[in-house]
Amino acid sequence: MTWLRFDTSGLPDVEALRQYLQPNTSPIADPCIGTVSAVVSYEGIGANMRAALGAAEAPEDSPRALAVPFQRFNRSAERHRPTLSMFISRTLVCTPSRAIDYYIKELRTEIQLERRFSNRDLFTILANRWYFAGNVIGVEVASEYFFRKHASELSIDEAALLAGLIQSPNRLSPVKHPNRALARRNQVIDAMLHNGTISGSEAQSAQAAPLRLATK
Repeated sequence: MTWLRFDTSGLPDVEALRQYLQPNTSPIADPCIGTVSAVVSYEGIGANMRAALGAAEAPEDSPRALAVPFQRFNRSAERHRPTLSMFISRTLVCTPSRAIDYYIKELRTEIQLERRFSNRDLFTILANRWYFAGNVIGVEVASEYFFRKHASELSIDEAALLAGLIQSPNRLSPVKHPNRALARRNQVIDAMLHNGTISGSEAQSAQAAPLRLATK
């Protein structure tokens, strides 16, 4: 099994992901997910956004929902939940397939990610590559699009809204389905309270806040 750890032939260039660890506003052409117009550092994600992402777990009873991997960074994940590296590897192999070769390639890519990056780095990379809507990819771009703010400036309710979107960006769009988005936001706020990242009074205030979108 040593070759799985050290053989990189035929794999995506995982080292190219280091560009997602350097804050910049220059577009990044990602071969699998499209163009990312801005990225931020771990600190630039902001405490509220990091806490919201860590709380935005897909519900167990939703068969179509992806198990959100961000919680892996904050606490030990259950065995059936994908790790940060696993989820990133799925977005690096651009042509999904049911063939065994695809799964082996995905596994090998995951191993390379874990060899080369810390959990903090993987969290940052994933947050900067996540799809939120249309051409909106990454937390900084989403923050600018929905709120005209940097990710680090988001309030608890704003961060929870964005984190809630990662479960199903289209179905929970605050532009198309504001009531669904609001309900999902409040679920994330409840989870943040349960995780101990916000207080009861902060949760109550955040859940009482209306949707304050800058986009139309």
